[in-house]
Amino acid sequence: MVQFVTLVQIRPGQAGEIGSHLTPHAAQWQHLKHQIQLVGGRVNQIWNVLGNDYDLLFMGEADDPKTLHRIDAVCKSNGYMAKTHPAIEAEEYARLVEDTANVLGYGRQRRPGGVEREA
Repeated sequence: MVQFVTLVQIRPGQAGEIGSHLTPHAAQWQHLKHQIQLVGGRVNQIWNVLGNDYDLLFMGEADDPKTLHRIDAVCKSNGYMAKTHPAIEAEEYARLVEDTANVLGYGRQRRPGGVEREA
């Protein structure tokens, strides 16, 4: 299972254009949520995102990583700028970083400080 976050801009115009922003309506949120579900995503939470280029943040999960691409395609086919990212819990990420460091350091010995590698 893949966790995801999708950021969506549902207002017309470019960020920063005065008077071009419309308030996101609940019908738009529900429509996008339904379409995300049709392509295999399960939306757990919807948040309004204030103070940046995006209006909505969808948090959810999918069984297939390809669903993340489908979610972006659904949003864009409706005329909304969107970015979907895989997401993992912070503790799991910390374990991945540690595991990666262990793999990359496997079989290597630390050199004493100030000792340069031979060419």
